[in-house]
Amino acid sequence: MDQSRYVAPTNFERWFYKGAQRLVEGFNRYTWLTTVHYEEAMPPPPYLLAPTHRSNIDTLLVGSVTRDPMTYMAKSGLFVNPAIAQLLRLLGGFPVDRGGTDRGAVEVAQAALVAGSSLVVFPEGTRRRGSVVEDLEEGVAYLALKAQVPIVPVGIAGSERAMPIGAKLIYPGAIAIEVGRAIYPLSVRTGEVAGGRTRRSEISRLTDILTNELNRLRNEAQHQRVMLLQTLA
Repeated sequence: MDQSRYVAPTNFERWFYKGAQRLVEGFNRYTWLTTVHYEEAMPPPPYLLAPTHRSNIDTLLVGSVTRDPMTYMAKSGLFVNPAIAQLLRLLGGFPVDRGGTDRGAVEVAQAALVAGSSLVVFPEGTRRRGSVVEDLEEGVAYLALKAQVPIVPVGIAGSERAMPIGAKLIYPGAIAIEVGRAIYPLSVRTGEVAGGRTRRSEISRLTDILTNELNRLRNEAQHQRVMLLQTLA
């Protein structure tokens, strides 16, 4: 995928993604007994999927949340190897420079959403430690406002044990995922026509709501994980 513009996936890329998603879904269920609970039905595409981020396997776990074709932001360093870069592009990935504001990546993300493709963005920006979700990047709220799409918050519990930060191997265990209710920008809820400057107050409001929801969902996912472990004991 050219980073300067969004290119809709070809039929082969759609086929490849669908097959890969099914394999990943089965792998997650077999390796970590992954369970997913939805507080309500997922909205129709396009939407922004915003998971918590504690492990490198969180991207894999998204494959258990939805079968909708997704577009992913991935750190630019992963695209150095041509073979890996091609694989990532087949899976809907495009590079983003985490060292600063990457206008090209933001434009691709916005264009993908406008074209009807849902997008995965980790609002914490990078993997974090601990149970508290805080200091979110504002990019998710900005994109939701610009593209006029909802944000679907996702809490993940157990991935930090399955593959801790710095680990080279994955470990078996139990992972629970809690998918929250969609968060809509005010302009979408009131039926306003998109356009004009994105309001800073609305970006802050959406980011605050997302922060609270991710903390709540991660706690609920942890509760579900404990219950799963108890049934296995």
